[in-house]
Amino acid sequence: MYETIAALRAGAVIWLEGIKFIKDEGVIGPGDLYIAERNTGPHLLTCRELGVGCVHPTTLDYAFDTSECVKVREMI
Repeated sequence: MYETIAALRAGAVIWLEGIKFIKDEGVIGPGDLYIAERNTGPHLLTCRELGVGCVHPTTLDYAFDTSECVKVREMI
C-alpha cells in the first residue's frame, strides 16, 4: 500500500498542495475531492464519475483504481 493512502486510512492529517486534508466518510462520488496515489506520488483530484473499479477525475489525469483512492475533506 502507498504511504499517503495508508496514513489517511489510519486517520492521519495529510498536507498536500499547502492544504491539510483528512479522510472523509462515505464512497467517492461526482464532485468529491479525493487523494489518489500510485508510483507517481499522491494526487489531489475531483471525481467526475465512477467507472467499474476506478475513479475518473475532472482533469486529464488517468483514472485510478478505487483501492488507490481515499475521499478527503479539507481540515479547517
